[in-house]
Amino acid sequence: MPKKILTIAGSDILAGGGIQADLATFNEYGLFGMSVITSIVTVIGEDFTVHEVDSAVLAQQLASVQDIEFAAIKVGLVPSVAAIQQVSAFLEAFVGKIPIIIDPVMVFKEAGASQVAEIKQAMQTLLFPLATIITPNLTEAELLTDLTINDEASLIAGAQTLQHQVTNVVVKGGARLAGATALDVLVTPSATTPLNTTKLAVPYNNGAGCTFASAIASGLALQQPVLAAVTDAKAFVAQGINHGVCLQDAAFGNVWQAARRLNGDN
Repeated sequence: MPKKILTIAGSDILAGGGIQADLATFNEYGLFGMSVITSIVTVIGEDFTVHEVDSAVLAQQLASVQDIEFAAIKVGLVPSVAAIQQVSAFLEAFVGKIPIIIDPVMVFKEAGASQVAEIKQAMQTLLFPLATIITPNLTEAELLTDLTINDEASLIAGAQTLQHQVTNVVVKGGARLAGATALDVLVTPSATTPLNTTKLAVPYNNGAGCTFASAIASGLALQQPVLAAVTDAKAFVAQGINHGVCLQDAAFGNVWQAARRLNGDN
């Protein structure tokens, strides 16, 4: 009987990120994934739109899974303060019992500066105190800390600042920093650990952040230590990018969550 794991996130029509990436990742780790959809993302040309799920429908989804015995819960895009409040209330019953992984997605086209500020505050006050680990990317870390992050030292400083709010944090520098190295930083109560890999000259990275967070969630659900779960997730995502799926434009594509298994890169 596989362990069960839950994702609370948006639906990505292109299936690179969101619940599609989460469920595909869970499956690759031998877990049975279930989902609560917070929003539906559509992409038509350059028009990227987040359609929030009605609050009553979100409430019914959360009620549908409240009695399931999960091994971990991963939270991705929650597009409004009201939805964050609903998700936070749901998560409280699981705090201290299973790992809770928060991927603080805050940057989307529909959100103006005031809405982003409100979502930031709601995440910091309602979600972060419940989290086992948070997984912001560089841009999200800058928003959460009000710091400018442009090199390894500032990436570490940002991660250490965030660790004052949560038990564990990994900030994804990825390809955003200059140089040949894709750098992430993990900060736990006992250590600060830079995680370096060589950057990949492959444009198939849509969904990398969601896949990274759901891979960490999977590792923690399987009772891996935090460092081991994060390190393995980074390798899992690198393989998914390196063997990614080209969409209509050869310069853009998705992470392929099955890459490690089907390309023999274990």
